[in-house]
Amino acid sequence: MNTIHIEKYQSGQEEQIYRLIKKVYDEFVAVDYTEAGNLFFYDWIEPSRIAERQQHQVSLLVAWDGSEVIGMIEMRDNNTISLLFVDKEYQGLGIARQLLDHALAMCFQRDPEPSEIFVHASPFSIPVYQKLGFTATDVMQEEHGIKFLPMKMIFGE
Repeated sequence: MNTIHIEKYQSGQEEQIYRLIKKVYDEFVAVDYTEAGNLFFYDWIEPSRIAERQQHQVSLLVAWDGSEVIGMIEMRDNNTISLLFVDKEYQGLGIARQLLDHALAMCFQRDPEPSEIFVHASPFSIPVYQKLGFTATDVMQEEHGIKFLPMKMIFGE
């Protein structure tokens, strides 16, 4: 294992990011979703869709081990985690925490006083988000065949 570093997304990294997300998703998340939900998600993570979203606001950070993408986080609207994935071999090592901390620093640069960060946590990711400091704001829901628990992290309390 090389030194892990986190940097902002750069154009051309979409395919590596897509492969990481799909690999982790297929192993840990897809089982909880319907076929329609999985197809909806696969469309969302297509490399062209990743690149398109970043044209509006650079909100994606990538964790690297050497030349390998081992994790990523994508924020939208400066207050919502839309994607957070860490390679199986690196789970439990604090990579998700590092990605979240870097993403929060980016959010604080844009808005020095954000009050909360939101996420729609997949059933698999709920314990991870709880460990990161998120709490449920509602019950499990389903939209487009995707099950999620609305959660948030509150600042300044």
